[in-house]
Amino acid sequence: MEFLLAFGSAHRALKADSVLRGSSVPFRIMAAPRALEPHCELVIMVRHEALDGAIEVLRGAGLDPKTIYRKEGDEYVKV
Repeated sequence: MEFLLAFGSAHRALKADSVLRGSSVPFRIMAAPRALEPHCELVIMVRHEALDGAIEVLRGAGLDPKTIYRKEGDEYVKV
């Protein structure tokens, strides 16, 4: 299962990318899917097993995600 972490701005998403690169958490930064574009431009995608680690690392850097979405089929559900 995949989760998308949205930060409300491309700048914050790029900062999160930089923070996560310094950790052992597997992730990918990507353009937000069309369904989420009104809320963000870039998102961080993590798999279920990496979600807690990613959030811990980001919170430690003062970068809480604004919203977390779970991918269910072709839809994204706010967590």
